Amino acid sequence: MSTRLLVPATLLALAVILTPPSRSHAQDEVAAILDDVVVVARRSGAPVWRVQNGASTVILVGSILSVPREAPWRPEALEAAVAQADAVILSQSATMSLGDYFRMRRARATLPEGRVTADYLDADLQRRLDGLGAHYRQDYSERGLVSIARDLLDRRLRYARGAGPSAEAVVRAAARKAGRPVRLVGDMDARHVDESIARPDPTQIACVSAAIAATEAGADGILERGRAWTDLRVAEVVASPVEQAVDRCAWFADQALRVEARAQWAEAVDRALDQPGVTMIVAPITMMAEPGGFLDQVEARGLEAVGPEWK
Repeated sequence: MSTRLLVPATLLALAVILTPPSRSHAQDEVAAILDDVVVVARRSGAPVWRVQNGASTVILVGSILSVPREAPWRPEALEAAVAQADAVILSQSATMSLGDYFRMRRARATLPEGRVTADYLDADLQRRLDGLGAHYRQDYSERGLVSIARDLLDRRLRYARGAGPSAEAVVRAAARKAGRPVRLVGDMDARHVDESIARPDPTQIACVSAAIAATEAGADGILERGRAWTDLRVAEVVASPVEQAVDRCAWFADQALRVEARAQWAEAVDRALDQPGVTMIVAPITMMAEPGGFLDQVEARGLEAVGPEWK
């Protein structure tokens, strides 16, 4: 028996408009509709880019998890834009057996026998972790690094508490209501995770390091990330300690899944750009706007991503 674990993947949008030298009245109407889709989507307050490649229009929406209610945006505007898209691409799933999943949960709870966190973390990171442990009255010394990160983010920082709707959740519901086809980016084989999670590696160290920084930033860091997102300050969102922690700790902080996830998203963007019609893609903003991310890949193809600055 296997189960599929859906990952919200944060979210992208991108739209492309046809502007040939001479057009028929019908072509003018199509272009006007596409223009309207982009304008409406941008009114939502979510970071939105449009990319045009011939007859293909892609609307990229950069998504984050857990948008604070104190950083309001307009989901209804994004809902209206979804109704004009021909297709919607969202998220990813990972397949692993239930037995693998529970073994992974047990394995990541502790470090290998006889090891402590100081065996893996540098002196400064260990000092900061000890400080948080003392503050929250927790002994993290023998706990698995991914387990520590999840405890810091979910139970201490509680970054998801009081969050409003994410762009992905809004688009998914709107697509269902409008009868627009929705497909996942892909499915990843996560069955190896239970074997690797107990052995701390650089990816797990990066995860716990980011979780420590996010917890130190506290509630102010959560709110600033949300306001940067709704203000379209994309580079600040990506650099946010909270966003870095969400990205670094995704997919059990497993390096193989991290690489595969990005490859699947990049392929989905390329495929959408080569197909006629309007495709809305909602993806994690970090994957979209990081150096070498999807927006940089669009530029590398000689195309223009029209939207907020991302670097």
